[in-house]
Amino acid sequence: MTTIHKIFGPPGSGKTTYLLSLVEKELAAGTKPQRIGYFSFTKKAATEAKERALLRFPHLNPRTDFPFFRTLHSLAYLCLGVRREDMMGPKDYQEFAVKVGLELRIDGAEEDEPVIHADHPVLNEINLARIRGTDLRVHYNQCNLGVEWPMFEYMDRAYRAFRTERELLDFTDLLEQLLQYPQRVPSLDVVIIDEAQDLSRLQWGLVEELVKRCQRAHLAGDDDQAVFGWAGADVDSFLGLRGQVTVLHQSWRVPRAVYELADDIVRRIHHRQEKVWCPKDLPGVIQHHGSWQTVDVTEGQWLILASTNYLLNPVCAWLKAQGLFFERNGVPSIPQKIVHAVVDWERLRRGRVISGLAARNVYALLDARLIQRGQRELKGIDPIVEYAARDLVDQFGLLCDPACMPVWFDAMTRISDDRRAYMQAVLKRGARITATPRIRVSTIHSAKGGEADNVLLLMDLSPKFARDYFKQADDVHRLFYVGVTRTRNALHLVLPQKADEGFVL
Repeated sequence: MTTIHKIFGPPGSGKTTYLLSLVEKELAAGTKPQRIGYFSFTKKAATEAKERALLRFPHLNPRTDFPFFRTLHSLAYLCLGVRREDMMGPKDYQEFAVKVGLELRIDGAEEDEPVIHADHPVLNEINLARIRGTDLRVHYNQCNLGVEWPMFEYMDRAYRAFRTERELLDFTDLLEQLLQYPQRVPSLDVVIIDEAQDLSRLQWGLVEELVKRCQRAHLAGDDDQAVFGWAGADVDSFLGLRGQVTVLHQSWRVPRAVYELADDIVRRIHHRQEKVWCPKDLPGVIQHHGSWQTVDVTEGQWLILASTNYLLNPVCAWLKAQGLFFERNGVPSIPQKIVHAVVDWERLRRGRVISGLAARNVYALLDARLIQRGQRELKGIDPIVEYAARDLVDQFGLLCDPACMPVWFDAMTRISDDRRAYMQAVLKRGARITATPRIRVSTIHSAKGGEADNVLLLMDLSPKFARDYFKQADDVHRLFYVGVTRTRNALHLVLPQKADEGFVL
């Protein structure tokens, strides 16, 4: 009989550390690492868990000793023996798009999880019905997509037929097929599920198969931070699961003032697990602002959050106007390829060497007057050999005196004037463009799990979210609960620009 243990981890309470301590205890007690399953919502989290376990037990082999530290989709990929060529790829999606007259945005795959995401409103809703286990017509009646039912149903049939004819699978097929062959689900001694509140109904089907085959199951999450209901997350399955309950009582992130605000927000959620937890022993700061332009973000570490992406566009423009270096949803405001080219050009100016591969990146941005005709591609250069400026002049058509090379701003005219001016402003402020930006801009959804000393939170809602506020009140409260609890010290709340399109505290 499986022992089920539910762990609720409020913001900053060290949930991942707690789960890894469970892994360490199992390994110390003699449980073989091949008999431990650690399944997380993201590949990054599963990889981090494996790396931290290896630090504690360095004698273990990272390639063979932790085969079940992965996402649930990756587990299905492994258990089904699927190959990369069995999955829908970019060309397949483009072929399907042409066949049915769609415009698709394709997101790429990772090395060991070769799945492709094709973004289109109709396909997204069809997939949502699948992962929720909802009848297609019922889902159609609820989604208000603005597409006639015959077209919606045709698209579903066409997409299934296309995959069947070519014997291909998509992301959701992996879970559906494994659940059709449950005998392929591994029997493990221990199963650990992280971020359980974010699992879809389809993923819960696989979790249930894993749990009934193991001896000890630990499922961790926080229903108050369940912000992916729109994407099919099924928090009710986590709340309804029977088992021993542990609440991690101490937050090491949230200060007292912010805790009190967060507690007020979370008590508005109707369906939740009651929890008692404590803030860290610091007072914290909460300030209200009429506009983000009045907040001084020129010093310190900042996380700037909004409920939806388009609200962040003017904020990013404001940051650029001030010459502030930042990243948005993990992407730096200055592309890394340009950063590396600038740094490498300046290395050459100082008499140092760069690799042939780096030289190609530099040449791609240089003014045409600095490169001999036909040499921009550097076809004959060795990518791993290192070259000085004199080598590039003598062998690869660089047209400048190594003793007086122009600075990057004058040399790299293939960088737009606006971007070069922005980069100059950033450098004048003393920012290190090779380092991680101290300002991060993100939606609240993307920032879940993140934290910063200072959080600037826009209280605006999208018009649709505002209209549906009373229908989805729990979702809104969970979203802003996550937003306010990202800070380690100061919380800056920007009041909604429209009174009827904002979250009210």
